[in-house]
Amino acid sequence: MKIQKLRVCDFSSRMDLWLKENFPEISRSLLARLIKEGRVKVNRVVEKKPSKKLQPGDLLEIYWPEENFLSPHPRFLPLDVIYEDTEIIVLSKQRGVSVHPVSPFETNTLVNALLYHGFSLSRYGLPLRPGIVHRLDKDTSGVMVIAKSDRAYLHLIQEFKARRVEKSYLVVVEGKWKEDRVIDAPLGRSRKNPLRMEVKNWGGKPSYTEITVLDAREEFSLLLVKPRTGRTHQIRAHLSFMGYPIAGDVLYGSSKGKAYFSRQALHAFTLAFSHPTFQKRMFFAASLPSDMREFVRWYFAASLCHQLS
Repeated sequence: MKIQKLRVCDFSSRMDLWLKENFPEISRSLLARLIKEGRVKVNRVVEKKPSKKLQPGDLLEIYWPEENFLSPHPRFLPLDVIYEDTEIIVLSKQRGVSVHPVSPFETNTLVNALLYHGFSLSRYGLPLRPGIVHRLDKDTSGVMVIAKSDRAYLHLIQEFKARRVEKSYLVVVEGKWKEDRVIDAPLGRSRKNPLRMEVKNWGGKPSYTEITVLDAREEFSLLLVKPRTGRTHQIRAHLSFMGYPIAGDVLYGSSKGKAYFSRQALHAFTLAFSHPTFQKRMFFAASLPSDMREFVRWYFAASLCHQLS
C-alpha cells in the first residue's frame, strides 16, 4: 500500500473536488469511493465524507491500494489499425467503444484493447489515458491518432492546440439542410442538463463549424462537417441548435432518426496532421461503419455511398 501526503495550500474546497483538481486523471467517482472506504485521513483523522470541507493548511494522507490499482487492465477488443510506425498508431474506432476508462474498473475501452494487443504507448496521460491526444464520443465512430512515444504525444498535443490538425466528419441529420455555411455560435455546458452542451452568447467559448451539403432530402440530409474548434460535443450541439439534430442523437433532440440508428449517426471521416518525426503532412480516412453505410445506400444514392466507402 502506498501512502501519499499532501498539504492544502490554496483555498477551501470539498475534499472530493480538491482531490479531483490535484489528480485529474482519476474520476471523481473513484476518488469518492476511496474516501468512503476510509483511505483518506485529514489531519491524521479518517474522513469518510467526500463533502468534507478542506481548509488551507490541512494535511491529507491518501492510502492508495496496490500499485497497479490505477492501471487499466488489458482486454481483448478487435482493432481496425489503418497505419502504424514507431511514433504513432492511426486506427478506426468502432461505435460503442469509449476511448479510455474513467476508472481502473472499466475495461471495454480503446486503451484496454491497445494494451491487450501489446502496443507501446506514451507515458503522458498515465495512468488511464496513455497516448491519448484527442477523443471521440463513445458512440461516434471513425479515425483517431494515438501517440506511441512521448515525443509524438507532445507534438500532437501542440498540433491540436494550434488547430493545425484538420478533421472532417460525415453526418446524417434530420431535416433538409439548405446550403453550405459556417456556424459561429459559442458553446458552454448546460445548467439544466450537465451532460449537454448548448449555445451561450454570454460565457460560452468561441466555436466554429463548417458545413458542406453532400445530399439533402425532405427527411434527412448527409453533411460533410469540419470543426474549426474542438469543443466538447461541438458538432452535436451546433447541429441541434440549428434545428437539424443528428439522426439517432437522443440527447440532442433526435426523433425520426431513432427508427434507423441506435446511436448518433456521426463518423470521423478524415484526419490530417504533420508527422512528429518526419514533419510530413499525413492524411488518413476511415470508411463508413455498417449502420451509416447501409442507411446512405438506402436513403441517398448507391453511387454516393461507393465514393465514401
